[in-house]
Amino acid sequence: MNSPFIISVMIYPLTKFRRHRRRWEILFVSFLLFGFSNGFAQQDFKPKLGYIDRESLETAFYSADSTAEAVVLYDYGNLRFSYDENKGIVMLMDSWVRIKILKESALSRASVALTYYDGSVRVKEEQIYNLKGYTYNLDNNQIVTSELDKKSIKNEKFSDEYRTTKFNLPNVKKGSVIEYSYTRSTPLSLRTEPNTWRFQGDVPYKWSEYRITIPYFLEYKMTMGGYLPLHINKQEQINVDVGFSQYNGQGLSYRFVVKDAPAFLNEPFITTEMDYLSLIRFELASIAVPGQGTRRFSQTWDQVDRTLDQATWFGGELRKSSYLKEIRDKINTTAKSPEEKMNMAYVYIQKYMKWDGYNGVGSKEGVRRAYDNKKGNASDINLSLITLLRELDLDCNPVVLSTRSHGRLIQEIPMLENFDYVIGHVKMGENEYFLDATQSYAKPGMLPEQVLNGWGRLLPKKGDGKFIELVSKDIKSKLEMINAEIDLDEGLVKGTYSISYGGYEALNWRTEYNDIPESQYQDDLKGYLQEWQIKNLVIKNKNDDLKGTVNVKCDFELEDDNLQEGGFYLNPVMAGRWGSNPLKSKERIYPLNFNSGLSHSYVANFKLPEGYALEETPTPEIVSLVAKAGRFAYMVQQNGNMITVNSNVTLTKTNFSAEEYHDVKEFFERVVQRHSKPLVIRKKTN
Repeated sequence: MNSPFIISVMIYPLTKFRRHRRRWEILFVSFLLFGFSNGFAQQDFKPKLGYIDRESLETAFYSADSTAEAVVLYDYGNLRFSYDENKGIVMLMDSWVRIKILKESALSRASVALTYYDGSVRVKEEQIYNLKGYTYNLDNNQIVTSELDKKSIKNEKFSDEYRTTKFNLPNVKKGSVIEYSYTRSTPLSLRTEPNTWRFQGDVPYKWSEYRITIPYFLEYKMTMGGYLPLHINKQEQINVDVGFSQYNGQGLSYRFVVKDAPAFLNEPFITTEMDYLSLIRFELASIAVPGQGTRRFSQTWDQVDRTLDQATWFGGELRKSSYLKEIRDKINTTAKSPEEKMNMAYVYIQKYMKWDGYNGVGSKEGVRRAYDNKKGNASDINLSLITLLRELDLDCNPVVLSTRSHGRLIQEIPMLENFDYVIGHVKMGENEYFLDATQSYAKPGMLPEQVLNGWGRLLPKKGDGKFIELVSKDIKSKLEMINAEIDLDEGLVKGTYSISYGGYEALNWRTEYNDIPESQYQDDLKGYLQEWQIKNLVIKNKNDDLKGTVNVKCDFELEDDNLQEGGFYLNPVMAGRWGSNPLKSKERIYPLNFNSGLSHSYVANFKLPEGYALEETPTPEIVSLVAKAGRFAYMVQQNGNMITVNSNVTLTKTNFSAEEYHDVKEFFERVVQRHSKPLVIRKKTN
């Protein structure tokens, strides 16, 4: 199953169940179409707390993943709702986890800390109770059970509002099985949604089960994400007793199970793990308590748009412009075209205001204050830019989005919490520009890589909001060139080396090195090329023209013990070599997500000693991915006593499905193989 579950399902209160039965059936069928399995005919697993099977103890390693330090044999959660006389409706979450310790590095999993809210408001306090724990070992071929001593459980103050229950399971060693269970009580007045349930973790899960019973008066939106199919998916209508007659009635009970989930690895080329983990999220849509009416919480995107427009920290800031009138008049007097106005406004805000490193959809203390302080978060800077561009009569509007570390924007769930960043969008005729002035060394129209996360929501000054794809025209571009001669008498390769950084490579270089001594880059370059003796380093266009490349050039010498009379080996890719494949997993169920396209080129010219030549000219190689998504070209030529080497790796596509993983992995592997293969140079015989 390689397509993600991103399914939003409305869980209706039972008073509406018959009226909406047809709609519910359609939604439920969508589960099946996306690969959900019928739970009634599936193999089931129901262990017993306090008892262990011998097979679990005798198992010395996990056959599906020999690297696993532990395996979660059973991870169980059962959430239900109950009535408390002092706190009202509470969520009761029964948790139970059983873990097999395979390596000593996993012994720390026997030390558990459970944090819960214990603030000054008693009606909102959480509780943890019914805590039990066991450790199982094989001793002289007998199962020995060690129970958690209640006296060893400690409750400590974590902060002003939170406490922590801590305990260490006894007699844990390599080969042990540990388990513990507890119940957490959470008032609905503290938190209205159940916590996200994850079916995966950093070690394999043999069985992960989540149950939830929703009473008739609560309505939730449920989002299921991830790339693993459900082993059991069961729902049924039942009578729910919450302990208070006014709230008792019908409800819906759900059971979800994922079986044999692999460990989630933070593999290369992903956004953030929450975009890939198999999980269930909840959002409260409404509460309909008898005698108290219905309170609705779920929103539409139009409501989210209006909330932002009416918020003093967002839309209100866009209606304040007096502090920008002086620079507006100056740009209007100087600029001769709309494009020039845009560029001048962008450069002004970019240089005038410094980003404090924080994201944010809205301004914390007011854009005017941040402007006066010449420093602010992303919202302060980009809302100032949008306001200035509007003052210049340009069609500029904010785009709110979710950065890569914040997670994928789920368009099916209208929530303000989806967003953590804002940029500007300018439309001039048929041309469109994305603008973000937080980066000191980005050219106009260049978005930071952290922003390139699929889609954002455009909020026009007039009309309805809409989703807009965040596409960058820039790539990671790097050209490395070597012109060298081989001196057999001294055993040296010596010459000149140059690098041109373009696109995101240039932005990253400028961000890292522009504000520090040039010697730091030279030290880093020496670390990159450890065997080289580097001198006469020259750097051009550090920040004079942000649209241009950063150009680095130096002289170098390299001692090479392979340089022997009569013949020698020469690895011609002396810089920019792909030494290893970034894709190492045998299999992958997650898609590949590159921030941007790339173009890495390498050109080298080697002057051979008189009378020497290639023993054999390597066959040129061209490797292409389907639909021109990527291309690797490699060629070696000899002309007289000069050898020329050309290597070029390009990726034009930024997103690859899991089904394409092996093709991309093989593509990179061919690059690695070619870059590691030396040339054989022989002295010519007459």
